[in-house]
Amino acid sequence: MTRHNKNIGDWGEDLAVGFLRRRGFAIIERNFHTTQGEIDIVAQKGGDYYFVEVKTRLNLALATDLAIHPLKQYRLAKAVKEYCYRRNIGGVGIIYVGIIVLPDRAKKTVKIRYVVLRNLS
Repeated sequence: MTRHNKNIGDWGEDLAVGFLRRRGFAIIERNFHTTQGEIDIVAQKGGDYYFVEVKTRLNLALATDLAIHPLKQYRLAKAVKEYCYRRNIGGVGIIYVGIIVLPDRAKKTVKIRYVVLRNLS
């Protein structure tokens, strides 16, 4: 990953955190690493835990729900299991979420798409 891509990804994650906070989510943790993969954002709302994968797409043609492909979802599920084990989390709702950040340079705006990938509540 180039430094430019990392900077764009970090910027997108910051926007996603703001988006979640404005909707009443508490941000528990960011960038949790495991051998299986990374969880970009761990958030909580109403007693449920939300595990968030963020994708920032500069090219609108790539900004589909498929940006979070099945292999990425599989790795996210493995990372979530490890997170819950390490943090002793059980008996709560577990929700996997994708957030796609779409900046429009011409209009100087940003769209954020929130997609529930899996709900284990």
